[in-house]
Amino acid sequence: MDTRACATPEYPPNAYRRGENGSVQLALLVGTDGRVIESKLQKSSGSHDLDKAARKSLSQCKFKTTTGEAITEATWTSLTYVWTLD
Repeated sequence: MDTRACATPEYPPNAYRRGENGSVQLALLVGTDGRVIESKLQKSSGSHDLDKAARKSLSQCKFKTTTGEAITEATWTSLTYVWTLD
């Protein structure tokens, strides 16, 4: 799945102030229209705020296949988002 059209999640202010960072791994069920039908947390970053922000933001993405072909049936895909402080 191509994620380049996804907006970058906004860093949660409380997590930023606490200096939290880490990787969130999500499982996303993507429908034939490219929209997320369901999302599940597979691996936590260790921060509830970062996990929640990643899940909320990335669940609003519209995906397409890397080859540009249509998605013919709903499919699960994994996505890891890495939170780093500037």
